[in-house]
Amino acid sequence: MALLTPQGVKEVFQLQRPQGRERLRRLLNWEEFDEQRDSRRSILLDTLYESIIFAVGKGFPWVEVAQVVKFTEELLRETKGSVQEPTQPTSCVGMPAEA
Repeated sequence: MALLTPQGVKEVFQLQRPQGRERLRRLLNWEEFDEQRDSRRSILLDTLYESIIFAVGKGFPWVEVAQVVKFTEELLRETKGSVQEPTQPTSCVGMPAEA
C-alpha cells in the first residue's frame, strides 16, 4: 500500500464519492480496473473509502484518518480467506437458530 498522507485523505474526503474513490485509487497507486469485472478490488476500494468517511465523521485528526485506512487494508489482507462457516445455523443476531 502506498503511504497515504493526511493531505491525501483530506482530498479524498472533500470530493464527491465517485471522484473521491478515484483519487483514493490513484493515491494507493492502483492501476485502473473494471468495476464490474473486478468486484473484489471494487469492494476493497469501497471499504477503504468508507473507512475515511467513518474516521472523519468520528472526529479523528487527519493523521489518524490515514492510519485508519492503513489498518483497514492490513486487517482485510490478514483475514482474507480465514472466515469459517459456522458449525450450526445462526440467526441474524448470532444466536443459534431454533430448529
